[in-house]
Amino acid sequence: MTSIWEPDTNTSSPAVPAVVTQSRKAVLVFYFGMLGLFTADAILTLFRGAPLGVAIFLWLFRLLPLLIFLPGLRKNTLRTYAWLSFVVLMYFTHAVVTAFVPGELFYGLVYSVLCVGLFCALLMYIRMAKKHLGMTL
Repeated sequence: MTSIWEPDTNTSSPAVPAVVTQSRKAVLVFYFGMLGLFTADAILTLFRGAPLGVAIFLWLFRLLPLLIFLPGLRKNTLRTYAWLSFVVLMYFTHAVVTAFVPGELFYGLVYSVLCVGLFCALLMYIRMAKKHLGMTL
């Protein structure tokens, strides 16, 4: 069974290294950045004249695969971080294709940067959590 790491409030135990907490914060920043980007794009789609049902469907289609990982990110399970890194690679391929669509260069580049940042932060957190906290997949 996979153990779940939770910060210990006991002062006698050693503190969590700063690199672990910083990499986890980076993961959350990029993760919620992607969710915000998809929400902003859905709102812009509405302003461009798309029907409400279409905009909501596309928004949910982009968001739901990422939202599946939210409970695991809140519980801080390392296996969730590993699986999220695999899923982010699919988002990255879509981001690169989007960047080559005429008129979508800026959106595609921001999307790509968020995917690369999230992937790198995920790998950093997984490595540091295994090294410093003794967590296992």
